[in-house]
Amino acid sequence: PWLPFVASARPCGEAGVPSRFPMSACSHIGRSCAFPSTAELKVLSWNILAPRWVDYSRYGHVERGALQWDSRRVGIIAEITRTDADIVCLQEVEGVLFEEQLFPAMVSLGYHGVVQKDPKRSSDHPGNATFWRDEMFQLEAEVSRSRTLMTLLTDASKRGIAVVNCHLEGDPHQASTRVKQLQTALKQVASMEHHALVVLGDFNCDLRTSASAAYLAFGSVPDGVQEWGRDVPPAAGEVPGHGYSLSSAYNVDSGDEFTFTIRGTSVWFLDQLWHSPSALEAVATRSAFHGPEHRTAILDRGLPSADDPSDHLPIAAAFRWTSTSLPSLATAGAAAVAPAPAAPAHALEREAEELLAACPISEAQCAEWLRVTTLPPSLPRGGKPAPEQLAAMKELQRQKEAFLAEVGEDARAMLLRAQQLSRKARKS
Repeated sequence: PWLPFVASARPCGEAGVPSRFPMSACSHIGRSCAFPSTAELKVLSWNILAPRWVDYSRYGHVERGALQWDSRRVGIIAEITRTDADIVCLQEVEGVLFEEQLFPAMVSLGYHGVVQKDPKRSSDHPGNATFWRDEMFQLEAEVSRSRTLMTLLTDASKRGIAVVNCHLEGDPHQASTRVKQLQTALKQVASMEHHALVVLGDFNCDLRTSASAAYLAFGSVPDGVQEWGRDVPPAAGEVPGHGYSLSSAYNVDSGDEFTFTIRGTSVWFLDQLWHSPSALEAVATRSAFHGPEHRTAILDRGLPSADDPSDHLPIAAAFRWTSTSLPSLATAGAAAVAPAPAAPAHALEREAEELLAACPISEAQCAEWLRVTTLPPSLPRGGKPAPEQLAAMKELQRQKEAFLAEVGEDARAMLLRAQQLSRKARKS
């Protein structure tokens, strides 16, 4: 079943917790900590908030001076310098600022880079930019799509690493579009000779439960995935699959890590970092926060701020190569998998029953849940309910919402998922 995965924040050096969701079990360090000396490849991703998207009414909690690009640029370059990553992927980079400011600054730090080229947009429209340490990598190929920038880099050992820098569709209702954008990018990458793959950037959907995360994790979008509290449309499951085996570098808990917020009231982990574990073993992921005080301050004041120059927080991970001689991933990437077939009704009902049995609620609460989710008897098939039946249904819905408000987040997710499965079973 597709459930939010659960982990807890850990101090520098403590091992991660495995989960059913494909993730790397590695250490999770504070943002101020240095990556372990065993790291051979360090990667940073950050949506830096394009100046043209700075809305002073939206960011009214921030002093105007802190929102000025010249002020924010200093903080962005300082963060990149401090992270000391070998590959840096940025989103919302304006073309003119790339050419005149960011590229020269990155060259002075030992990087080379390219910016996304979209002939349908003006040259200064925000796009993605990928930088790499000049002494480590050579650029073999670059391909731009509307929402992704793909680069193929080779190191001194002739190992090719394909980097897919993403800023996926931002409309919350367009889950299928985001999946299609990933599919198009991976199909393009599969035509390149490469041994490792990294897919990262601003996905505009939460890592914990979304169609995009499911697509990368399982090769296609399975039945029953939810995104932003809604069922993912069937079109997402119809997008052709990919043949890569990918893992999320991050293992996050909704109460600990997040990468995006405005005023601190709602938080999401929108920025994701996926990798091919057959070639790249995750050594460590870096927290979005310098420490508990930093996290608390962000929740109090929101993003951006004088200390945090974007409405997103940077994510970073370190890897080591699994071998000096690796097989090509091009064949595997080209081997698309078929969308997952729909499960039979009895399997859906059994899964719903197992979820309900495992749900952390009492027997009395379970009986109450079944009561408020059972429709009134003798509802007309395909017809309009009588006024008294309609009133009864509305009252049950009100009681259901009140019940869900009283239980914990994990129980709420499991109950809603069980109800969803039961509905699908009845329709099968």
